[in-house]
Amino acid sequence: MTIMQDAAGHDHANEVDPALAIGDPAGAIRLVRWVICPHCWNSFRPEDILWIAEHEELMGDPVLPEESLRFLPTRFNLDGQALDARGMVCNSTACPRCHLPIPRVLLENEVTFLSLIGSVGSGKSHFLAAMTWQLRQQLAREFGISFSDGDKEANWVLNRYEETLFLPADPEHLTVLEKTRTQGDLYRSVRFGGQQTNLPKPFLFLLHPGGAGQTAPGQRRGSGTILCMYDNAGEHYGVGQDTALTPVTRHLAQARALFFLFDPTQDPRFREKCKQFSADPQIVDAMQTIRQETILAEAAQRIRKHRGLSAYQPYDRPLLILVAKSDIWAPLMNDDMVSEPIFKVPAGRSALDVPRIDRTSRHLRKLLLEVAPEIVTVAEDFSRTVIYIPVSALGHSPERRADQGGLVIRPRDIHPHWVTAPVLYALSRSHPGLIPAAKLVEHK
Repeated sequence: MTIMQDAAGHDHANEVDPALAIGDPAGAIRLVRWVICPHCWNSFRPEDILWIAEHEELMGDPVLPEESLRFLPTRFNLDGQALDARGMVCNSTACPRCHLPIPRVLLENEVTFLSLIGSVGSGKSHFLAAMTWQLRQQLAREFGISFSDGDKEANWVLNRYEETLFLPADPEHLTVLEKTRTQGDLYRSVRFGGQQTNLPKPFLFLLHPGGAGQTAPGQRRGSGTILCMYDNAGEHYGVGQDTALTPVTRHLAQARALFFLFDPTQDPRFREKCKQFSADPQIVDAMQTIRQETILAEAAQRIRKHRGLSAYQPYDRPLLILVAKSDIWAPLMNDDMVSEPIFKVPAGRSALDVPRIDRTSRHLRKLLLEVAPEIVTVAEDFSRTVIYIPVSALGHSPERRADQGGLVIRPRDIHPHWVTAPVLYALSRSHPGLIPAAKLVEHK
């Protein structure tokens, strides 16, 4: 895997190259200098992308034996579409290394990787579903930004999660998301060097100004990005699970920001503090205890290895510690963790309330130092920039039903809190022209 950098150490894998364009100058399609495959993280030039044959006789790809042949075309029609060996017009493209499909929109937009880390059962899938659902509403309404699926096929599992929680046929019907498995719908198997290798399926979303009204001041139409995230099983963050056959967490090295989802209900010290005011089954019932700081330490070690950092070199990108299920432990803090950290600006748009996030982060860090100090120690030993954010994917306690075999919740009771704040915060740092982050006078 190659990450192109200049002398200052800045990545150039996704920067748009004005010299690479398709069509006439007035309406040319600008291409990025380098494309990063969201499956295997291989970097390649746009002109090296493979096309997927359409003719039914052109089957048996060497990397994906049961699928159509991938090829580097030599013939094109007048619309710039490749022709396969049987003269059929091709519509789909693929990575030159893993041969998995890549939507053509990745040739025109930079990719912003955001990696979510967490233990088994910490609620990563619930969080991702709540976050993407809320982003679909919030970005258009508050920021005038379009947020849409960059690849419907790649996103179908996450879309199913969203529908289960937020668009059920019966909002009263008790439901629960399936646990993320180490194999199955979220992974693809390819053949490298004579051996089968599992790669994760990405979730891809296209963000660009211009949705739901006029482009906001400072925003430029076409200045968006492709947001890429993954839903790894918690087992994949265990020691010894990062191998050549299962390199499913190596997106960590590409991430513009890391999200570590800390689940207080998996910590007996948090559970003990919450028993005085909470009857949530995750607090009062016997739950599995997991040493979550070891998962964060393992992720830090992998990032250092794959980015070529020394054991003592600090990570130079934001690490956001997301303290989950804030609806349960909220009484341990006096902060408002329900209303979103967003406010209106005079132009009629909204901006991210960074001072409020920073203030809440300081208060939450203090709480963690009192209850689970090892999380703070590992986080701040690894990254220069650590932000602590309370999140609640459900906003309501689930119920335990013996006939359901576990914890369930009614969709009508779901009211997420702060689930978009981590993404908005990360984007405000990496793409300041996309997400305004105005600073107000300190709130009373």
